Amino acid sequence: MEILEGLVEAIIFKSEDSGYIVAKITANKEVVTIVGIMPLIKEGQQIEIKGNWINHKQFGRQFNVEEYKEILPTSAREIEKYLSTGIIHGIGPVTAKKIVKAFGVETLDILDNNIERLKEVEGIGEKKFNIIYESYLESKELKDIIMFFQKHGVTINQCLKIYKKFGPDSIDIVSKNPYILNDEISGIGFLTSDRIAKSLGIEPQSDFRIQSGIRYVLNNFSRLGNTYMPKDKLIAECQKVLMVDKELIEANIYNSVLEGKIKVEKINDIEAVYSLPYYFCELGVTNKIITLSIENFQTINSDIAFEISSFESKNNIKFADSQKDAIIGAFENGIEIITGGPGTGKTTIIKCIIEIYENNGMKVLLAAPTGRAAKRMTESTGREAKTIHRLLEMGVSDDENSFFGKGEGEPLEGDVIIIDEASMIDIMLMNSLLKAIKLGTRVIIVGDVDQCATRF
Repeated sequence: MEILEGLVEAIIFKSEDSGYIVAKITANKEVVTIVGIMPLIKEGQQIEIKGNWINHKQFGRQFNVEEYKEILPTSAREIEKYLSTGIIHGIGPVTAKKIVKAFGVETLDILDNNIERLKEVEGIGEKKFNIIYESYLESKELKDIIMFFQKHGVTINQCLKIYKKFGPDSIDIVSKNPYILNDEISGIGFLTSDRIAKSLGIEPQSDFRIQSGIRYVLNNFSRLGNTYMPKDKLIAECQKVLMVDKELIEANIYNSVLEGKIKVEKINDIEAVYSLPYYFCELGVTNKIITLSIENFQTINSDIAFEISSFESKNNIKFADSQKDAIIGAFENGIEIITGGPGTGKTTIIKCIIEIYENNGMKVLLAAPTGRAAKRMTESTGREAKTIHRLLEMGVSDDENSFFGKGEGEPLEGDVIIIDEASMIDIMLMNSLLKAIKLGTRVIIVGDVDQCATRF
């Protein structure tokens, strides 16, 4: 990592949301373009930056900043010049001159520790003081938070997220329980929280460390495709991560259940431990499948056997009895599951089902979990297939959280929904999909049972 020191000459671009900046600085008598998350830098500042040189295809050589800090001026002349740049809202060249004349080299110390004394300066009344105070306080709070967390290996972008979440009390809140970062801040995991906790002197046997570690191990296991983890396996894995006694882990599993942080269910003589999001998603999927399967749906006034025969004649094929049963089931049931390995004719069955529904004036929606699978479905059926995320109109909110436009309040408009490659869908996505399907809609799920595996 390289270190540069220079004067900020110009801010070319700044994102108020993310703190991403493109700026020009003078370093070693050369004008350099710098880029990175630097929410507090302003024109006229002297800064020290750490990072690496990169070559942008369009804009050429740039310095990518990973860490930065402001170098404050020390002489009265430098302080006046510094304040004259407008770095603090409410202080321009005239006011800067008056402030430095009044306090000299102690000016910055007074701003930090006794800012009320600015009212002693001619021309700074209550209204102007409030403008200066709010501007200085906000930048100082964020600066202190960035300096504190950077010492613990937290990125500037993550510092901004912490400040947006916890505000000026960020340092106090996190110092009391660093593991709150793991729960509340996206991009900060248990290991980072644990490193911060260790540097702050948090005891390894503390309950909030062990409980956070339990959820960390649970969530990692769930990301492999599981909805729960056997309790014995959870304890064994937690011992490896946390390096504490088994009894402490068992006690904290029990306490986490009592506090509503995790769930334990008995499944086939296995004590199954759930992370709450996966538990509620599994419940949601189960309940919606049962409801859809027993709900009344639109009947088709058509001879399905005749329709199948017509499809066979037109395509010069002959369905096996099991394939015909699968097609008929798609019209007799609210939910139909069609399984089979490669070469078993699932695609042809889907085409036949789509054609019969369309012959009866019904709208069919096609989707798959990945772009590649959706493209194959489009090519094989001759109809548009979307990814499930696109079908549900996925978007990103202002606070960078993803959401689906389609759901219980605004369900999908279709008489039939066919989902291919269903073995690739995780429980979270399946729950979101089923939420967006209104009662009375037929659902046909297609996949390969041999692709499904429980990873114990």
